[in-house]
Amino acid sequence: MHWTSSPFGQLPLMKKTNKIIIVLATFALGTCLCLGCVLTVSPQLYNVLDQPTAQEGQERANELIKALEQYKADTGSYPSELDVLIPTYLSAIPQPARGAQYEYELLSNGDEFTISFDVGISMDGDYCEYISTTRIWQCSDKI
Repeated sequence: MHWTSSPFGQLPLMKKTNKIIIVLATFALGTCLCLGCVLTVSPQLYNVLDQPTAQEGQERANELIKALEQYKADTGSYPSELDVLIPTYLSAIPQPARGAQYEYELLSNGDEFTISFDVGISMDGDYCEYISTTRIWQCSDKI
């Protein structure tokens, strides 16, 4: 057994090695805990950060709005659901951003609709809404 000197006299080298192992194990455990937290939170954080800006969501909705108008021209009214547009008018329903969706509402008379989507990182419900009668986008917050 090797000996090392300390203020308390001669100590075996093994005790010093045990302290190093404890420090390294504590560091490894802390690293694993931090990594686990990052891996748990990052998907939710990525989804929040991936929300569209007002301009992006509006641009991506142009194809959808054109399809809705063409459907009305062909049938005399807007569809009750967006899925009715597939495959004749659209190959797929566009999305304002990955994992996000447009909300579509056919108004009571059937001659009007609204499309809306959440905008950016919003704590208070920022959104944009398109109204078919005015053909104008209104946004609660231009991000």
